[in-house]
Amino acid sequence: MGRIDRFVIGYVLSSALTPNANIKYLDVRIMAKTHSLNTALAGSALSQFRAAKQACISLLICWLLCGCDPVQPIVEFEHWEFEGFKVYSYIPEAPAGLVYFFHGSGGSAEFALRVETVDLINILIERGYGFVATESTQRTAPRRWQVTDSSLQTNADLARLTRLQEAMRINTAVSAETPLFGVGMSNGARMVSLFAQSLHDAGYPVSAIAVVMGTVASPVTNAGGLTVPALFIVAENDLIVSNEQIFADHLQVEANQLASDYLVKREEPILGWRFTRIPSIDETEALAIVQAAHEAGIWNENGVRQLPIEDTVGLLANAPLPDEVSGDLQEVLAQFSNILAVHQFTALFREHIADFFDRAI
Repeated sequence: MGRIDRFVIGYVLSSALTPNANIKYLDVRIMAKTHSLNTALAGSALSQFRAAKQACISLLICWLLCGCDPVQPIVEFEHWEFEGFKVYSYIPEAPAGLVYFFHGSGGSAEFALRVETVDLINILIERGYGFVATESTQRTAPRRWQVTDSSLQTNADLARLTRLQEAMRINTAVSAETPLFGVGMSNGARMVSLFAQSLHDAGYPVSAIAVVMGTVASPVTNAGGLTVPALFIVAENDLIVSNEQIFADHLQVEANQLASDYLVKREEPILGWRFTRIPSIDETEALAIVQAAHEAGIWNENGVRQLPIEDTVGLLANAPLPDEVSGDLQEVLAQFSNILAVHQFTALFREHIADFFDRAI
């Protein structure tokens, strides 16, 4: 079984074993089939079926989740500079589309090199897309994109991005007709909405965007909302942004009679497979991370969180971790955040994003 299936099935099965889990599986067709099967059974037959299903799931968990293949780029990314700002990119010979990536507050072009981002980029490259990731003009804290000005001339970020797009057109296989897409996280979510709408209004071939754990930029909302298809991803325990506002943004896109999806990243139990996604961490080190979390009283031996989400997030910032993984602290904390379903970019819906983009072409 490949890396993609192992990750998604691992997430669903491990979540299914969590006591009192509130699971919304990302494929409603599978959920509907499961419901039909359950309702077709009754009494002891249903109990026996559920017991057998639980046993099968347990065996699959042992096989699937003892480790997860490390996430690494499937092609070599180009690293260069444009107007003094870092850029990472990959453009195939005949790109199906060009996907722009936008980091969140405090981020940089290295957003493209993070484990979860690379996992999404890999899927997009397999589908024939190219990508480009640069960074906000503001290079001192808080290092955010300018999201209150929709002008392609006076907004320094938008102006540079349009020049970057022209450079891509001149120097790569990207043409003036190549469909444009975007993925943005948090402050980058607002930026991807502003970028998409502003370029769309200027006649660029913007096809669709993925807005991850952030709201649509206020200039776009104030003008009636997005007029490009948009997929929204939220985390159920997000302590930073309002999921209610993001859902309202999703409804506004639908009101504009455009395609829009709203996906929720759910909390998971802590298991070692999450950490073997990091290329430098092996299964032994991953299990040591899990054991340290158990000993700190954050999760119990079944991998279930024991503290309120706010307390858990606070403790993890200073959680005792094995010395051998100290060099991977940023990525380890990102996986903790994915487990908790708090404010952190996730690749869980990468196939869904790729499908959404494919449908927009």
